[in-house]
Amino acid sequence: MARRLITVLMLVMVLGAIAANAANNQQSGKYKSFTQFKNLVDGIDFFASNRAVINPLIKPASETIAKLKALLGENLPRGAVFICSTLEQKDSIYEPQVLKMGYGWTITVTTAEMRAQEVLARIKSQMENEIPAEILDRIKSRMPEMAAQAEKQMVSTAVQQIAYAVLQTSLAKGLQFRSSRLDDMGKSPLPDWLDIGIAAYASGVNANLAFLQQNMDQTFPLEDIVTMSRPFVASAILAATTGNGGGGGGFPSNSMRAGGPEAGGGPPAGMMMGGMGAMMGRGQGGFGGGPGMGQRPGGSRSLSKDEQDRMLFDGQAATFFMFLLEKVGIEKVRELIRFTLEGKESIEFISREDVLGNDWKQIESQWSEWVKAQKPDTTFGPGPQGMMSKTS
Repeated sequence: MARRLITVLMLVMVLGAIAANAANNQQSGKYKSFTQFKNLVDGIDFFASNRAVINPLIKPASETIAKLKALLGENLPRGAVFICSTLEQKDSIYEPQVLKMGYGWTITVTTAEMRAQEVLARIKSQMENEIPAEILDRIKSRMPEMAAQAEKQMVSTAVQQIAYAVLQTSLAKGLQFRSSRLDDMGKSPLPDWLDIGIAAYASGVNANLAFLQQNMDQTFPLEDIVTMSRPFVASAILAATTGNGGGGGGFPSNSMRAGGPEAGGGPPAGMMMGGMGAMMGRGQGGFGGGPGMGQRPGGSRSLSKDEQDRMLFDGQAATFFMFLLEKVGIEKVRELIRFTLEGKESIEFISREDVLGNDWKQIESQWSEWVKAQKPDTTFGPGPQGMMSKTS
């Protein structure tokens, strides 16, 4: 009798474990090409072909959410992250339908494999479905390097977009979320520089640091940074030049990808490889280790003054937020956020004697020295426990 009872109990435990696993990892009825993964990151459900493609995102996304909670509080809107390994998966996603599933926000991320499919399809369309052996050999020889770069870009893009999505949906009550508007700072009630600073801190991504360090003689006064709007740049142009789509990450626009209108009837191999590089991880926002100011990775165009101003503003906003956080601590920064949400100017708060004071010449000098001392591979900002971290 006792043995039978033990057997029954073990069977119940096994069935319970199977049921729990099915609840956490279940195929979505509306998105049958994806498997849904719950509870890998607090407040985020992942949709992907398999767990392996999610793994690189788990730790960075968890750190991003933890930092946002430290600044904004525990009750953040839940979101959905779709990781697409095929073009068919990407085409199947309909954002309004995802939001009707109860999510506050959603973003779509593409793997290196899908990016390769996309760029090869574009090259084939230009080459009448025949890719020259020379180009195929060059792609194959660089595939391991490109895959590693693409994964790194996928992670940095995704966590920055998560930060912007959470900011917009947690602070702008009643906002109808659109991932295409992640790059629009006007959707948040915070001043533009603070949106960018918080997102850079939470995600650990400041893609414009190298560009800022190379052009410190052209920066805006910090007093202007904390009071002005972010310089406007048409999103398609910005995406084409820096690889930064909504939320500060993403992919080149169609007009600049291999096979786009600028390619004409048959783009040279250099341009196509430049397009492949951008799609596979080269040319992420900022130009660390790349060409000098105004030169797009791949060498296909120069940046306009508006584009340079946007990149400088973003770099200054992100670094000034980190500088402020380091100087006054997270409690004061939380107070700053509450202050600005009341409709008050952030410069008033920062100029207080118990914050940085009103000697902006001295503040500018200290910030400038701080920026010059940073390394482009640093993941900026102390975490919730005040630790500095490095990108892998």
